[in-house]
Amino acid sequence: MLSERQLCLLEKLENQNLAMKELARGLNVSSRTVLRDIDYLNFTLSDAARISTNGSGYQLEIFDRGRYFQQLQRHDNDDKMLFVLLTNIYTTRLQLAEWLNLPEKIVNDQLARLKLRYERWFTITSRPNSGHFVDETRRKKLIILANLIKKDPRMACANLNLESHVFQVLQQQLESIGDSPEYSATLLLAVYALRNQQPDAACGADSETFRAVYDAAGLYLSNASLQEADELFNQLRQSAAQVSAKTIGELTRELLINHGLGELDPQLLDDLTAHIARCAARPLWLQESRQGSMNNLKAAWPMAFDLSIGLINRIRQRLNIEIYDSDLIGLYFACALERNQGDKHTIILLAEQNAIATINQQAIERELHHCRVVITRQPAELFAICEEITPALIINNSHFPLETCAVETLIIKNIINPAGINLVKEKLEYSLIKQKLPLFIPEELSFVYANSPGDNWLSVIKDICARLVKRGLLHKDDANSVYRRETEGENLVVNRIAIPHCWSESSSQFRGFFVCLKHPVVVNNESVSHLLLACTSTALRQELKIFSYLASSLNRYDAQKIERIENYQQFMELLCG
Repeated sequence: MLSERQLCLLEKLENQNLAMKELARGLNVSSRTVLRDIDYLNFTLSDAARISTNGSGYQLEIFDRGRYFQQLQRHDNDDKMLFVLLTNIYTTRLQLAEWLNLPEKIVNDQLARLKLRYERWFTITSRPNSGHFVDETRRKKLIILANLIKKDPRMACANLNLESHVFQVLQQQLESIGDSPEYSATLLLAVYALRNQQPDAACGADSETFRAVYDAAGLYLSNASLQEADELFNQLRQSAAQVSAKTIGELTRELLINHGLGELDPQLLDDLTAHIARCAARPLWLQESRQGSMNNLKAAWPMAFDLSIGLINRIRQRLNIEIYDSDLIGLYFACALERNQGDKHTIILLAEQNAIATINQQAIERELHHCRVVITRQPAELFAICEEITPALIINNSHFPLETCAVETLIIKNIINPAGINLVKEKLEYSLIKQKLPLFIPEELSFVYANSPGDNWLSVIKDICARLVKRGLLHKDDANSVYRRETEGENLVVNRIAIPHCWSESSSQFRGFFVCLKHPVVVNNESVSHLLLACTSTALRQELKIFSYLASSLNRYDAQKIERIENYQQFMELLCG
């Protein structure tokens, strides 16, 4: 059985590489204990995943995500506890302790953590003299239970005193009925698990649809439960039928207009429509793991995930479809933003051989759609072009030295490969952002905020915004947008620095306010002592890349170094280092 500390260790490494010193400090144990935990985890996870060191820190490599999370499931009491709460009307703490074979005190602590873990999805509460329970509609409880079953069908069957093959039989019987037999089987097993709890009044739907399926698996249900299964599937089909390209297009265009973005990308519309239809037909409300594994992408494309949250809220309001996972929708938006970069940037390629120059030009322009490549043969020709235009980057594909060149230069020998393309992309973004950092984040807009110990994040950011508005540094609408975004959750934190942000109609360029807090505050369950309040215009597409630059720069350092930042100069040294 994995301990809570070992699960926490995996959780930390799912999102980023960490140094041994930081792991030990975060887990409040010695380095030797961390090493023992790593050895045990590598043995337990077998070939599904492995923790290794790359010289600068420790990383978790997941080779088989399905098997990895299934193995974690067997060691994680959270899902076992949730299963008990869902399948019983009330459950006392003593009953949970007996079920999990744990002391009551540990169960009490884990129950509190379980409530916190899922507070955005559903409510776990208690009633005096009765016990703890999931306080949601029966339909929602059925779907949550189905999601839990999907994570580990064998565990679910064992808890229901069923043979493990029962789930496979249900799945086989459903193959001729629908297009997702695995998900449908989880719903039918959830209905069976709650059969002894009083179902909602049956609506008279045909109760024969799934009788033969249940019979084949050796499960026998009352007519009321069979009707409930019919009605649940009908509701999901009706929900999915609402989703069309026209409807999703209208909702998405509203968002894009509000954020000052252009036309709707056809590929984005197709991706969103297909995904949302799947979410309506087969809701998945439980996280695969304790935390998301897309933190780096969220930091690089915060607008994409802001759009994702906005679209999910509109879908909930207009279509009454509940979607809780913003990650994949955010990924679709990020890909669309990447495809539709703004003005093209000029790259000068200095190359002597015509064939190699042409191949490299085509490779770069094919992969970097927002760039155009100009080929030069001699340094004199290159310098002449630089007098007419300012290139974003120079690639030296020749033997000529360019030591005196003022423009950011990258040396690449021979034909460029995929790794070289990535290097060009990184160097280009680095060059464009770095030269403008003092303009983007001016020293005169930096200050120390004397908050009190125990202040919560929303009160801190609200007061900071109010002060900036009063000083005429921040437009009132932008201040409201920043605060509203922070109230929506999934706040952006990059390596202990909070980045509250908004997409401004009044801003002509990116503006960053670097703030040192007198006392740490908790944001997204992380302690932060610094924030960068950012406002930018969506019309300035290339400046959106500054978020990617910030994430890349800040994540190079361990959290302790970030926490020791005392002023603006130290912050900028890290960004430019």
